[in-house]
Amino acid sequence: MKKLITILSLATLTAFAGYGQNKNSGVMKATTQLKTFTVSENGKEKEYSVKVMERRNYTMELDSKDKGMVNQDRKPSSAYVTKLVAIDSDSDPNYDDYMVLKYKGSERNNFEVVQTDNGFDINVDDRSMHYNVLESNYLIDKKDKSFFIIEEFESE
Repeated sequence: MKKLITILSLATLTAFAGYGQNKNSGVMKATTQLKTFTVSENGKEKEYSVKVMERRNYTMELDSKDKGMVNQDRKPSSAYVTKLVAIDSDSDPNYDDYMVLKYKGSERNNFEVVQTDNGFDINVDDRSMHYNVLESNYLIDKKDKSFFIIEEFESE
């Protein structure tokens, strides 16, 4: 019985030690927000929904003061945030717009989707971008262009 406990203890310790050596400290997936908005097109109200799915990749960096040492302290680094934004206007059941939004975030980014007259704004802390639903295009302020990375695609 003592040998069995010793073997299990060593196996558990080895598993935790191996996990601690992993460069990537974690990935968060599947945070989903769904909001429904309306926009006026030719005097007629048009309803659309915005669905946001999030993935964060947290990595670790070695502390620069421990450079060259055998046992180096690790410090958390900014997360790489990827959000899939799906825009469904419900005017055609086979058509959706998709946008992949990427940015380097922090642990406590304030992310929100806010309705505007012709679409919605995506705000991340003090940075923002606008999506025009009627024209199916986006606009980013000049000062925020280096923050957001956007890929757009359509599904038919």
